[in-house]
Amino acid sequence: MHEERDGWARITQAYDASCVGGRSEYVDTGNAACDPANGIADGQFAEWVSVEYLSETRPPDPAAGASGIEELLSGSDDFARYRTAFAEAAQSLIAQRRCTERDFRDMGGWVKSTNHRNQPIYFTYCGGASVTNRLYLNADTGAIFR
Repeated sequence: MHEERDGWARITQAYDASCVGGRSEYVDTGNAACDPANGIADGQFAEWVSVEYLSETRPPDPAAGASGIEELLSGSDDFARYRTAFAEAAQSLIAQRRCTERDFRDMGGWVKSTNHRNQPIYFTYCGGASVTNRLYLNADTGAIFR
């Protein structure tokens, strides 16, 4: 935990919110305004959780012992559950030259899509953090789509 405020804990460092024209390119639907009221200050945002969901006991690191492509993807959401699917998709995209290792390093891996909440859909950006460079992965089927 990085800080605690009013019953909330910041659990990540600040990240680039990819603001273009005052709107975050990471937001597909809903409020995309790059302003403090929306959790974005100076073009940066962080992830926060209610302290009631935190425990004193840290769970084991799902990326412990990861190497190669898996180590590159170890920051992915739900990495422990989908590490094989994430690695296979990333290797395929790199082999096809649609993505580079740097793309995955810059993104930290695969991010859970809020547009597909009830499905195992994750996204990454290849070639820059804009909507046109976003690729989705269905972690159950291995399908990659825009």
